[in-house]
Amino acid sequence: MDRDRALELTTTLLAGLLFVLSAAGLAVSVRTGEGVVSSLFAVYLTGLLLGGVLRDAIDTRNWQLAFFGGVAVWGGYEYATSGDLFSLLLAVLGVVMVVANLLDLR
Repeated sequence: MDRDRALELTTTLLAGLLFVLSAAGLAVSVRTGEGVVSSLFAVYLTGLLLGGVLRDAIDTRNWQLAFFGGVAVWGGYEYATSGDLFSLLLAVLGVVMVVANLLDLR
């Protein structure tokens, strides 16, 4: 197995593991009734990541808009509900990435 194939396999396995963990977290959140919205955002983002890796679409504009838009909304939601500064940073970075993508500032 060459280096590129090994890296691709490792990336796919990591994205899959993150999706499974976030889906398990959603199941626990639904069962306990706490943090369901945050868990839904995690499933959305990790599912989008897994789909992007599997379809080799991470470099596409639509994928980036969907992903960073999700990060912006998730960070904004978390900041609005908890006031955590890290969440505010996520929201700001998500918005910056969406605007940069829309303006094609690469």
